[in-house]
Amino acid sequence: MLGLLILAGGASSRMGTDKPGVPFPDPGDPALIRWVAAAVAKVAGPPTIAGSRDYGTGWPLVPDEAGLSGPVAGLVAGLEASVSDLVLVLASDLPFASPRVAQGLAELAERELAPQAFVPERRDQLEPLFAVYRRSAAAELRSRARQLAQPGHGASVHQTVAGIRLRRVTESEWRVWDPEGLSFLNCNTPAELAKAAERARARQVQGGTR
Repeated sequence: MLGLLILAGGASSRMGTDKPGVPFPDPGDPALIRWVAAAVAKVAGPPTIAGSRDYGTGWPLVPDEAGLSGPVAGLVAGLEASVSDLVLVLASDLPFASPRVAQGLAELAERELAPQAFVPERRDQLEPLFAVYRRSAAAELRSRARQLAQPGHGASVHQTVAGIRLRRVTESEWRVWDPEGLSFLNCNTPAELAKAAERARARQVQGGTR
């Protein structure tokens, strides 16, 4: 089965509180990280969290890779810890992650054996935090991140991922699975979170879907 790694590190400085643990969509609801995992539960899982807290989920935790920083540190550590050859990697603040996109990326990975990662492009930018990686990509990602790191600054996840054997999944490809492009809508600020919660509640009213 497609593995699932949720990246839950970071300071959440713009949110002002720990994003993965924020109730979603309403106060008193389970944590946002549970909502994200549930969105793709039909095609991936059980989840592993790259971070230091499990937010009451009981899911396995993987600490960040020593010597690396930022999302790359969780990505490398989580891939190495995976028991699945293919791993869906999600940021913890993507409430509308589409299972159709996840499945589509996994199917590409099953057909195209050379690439180490299958990463959507949106507006000519990579979306490495909603992508499918081969577990074997961990060593190359670690090597690239160490090469790119500057004194006092870790390598960016975008630069690191762009340097491995990459299958860029074009916007015309993934929009077949997610025409609205909501899979990549993240919540960095309270205003963005409130907007996403409103959208989530409207979807529930319309059809009980996420």
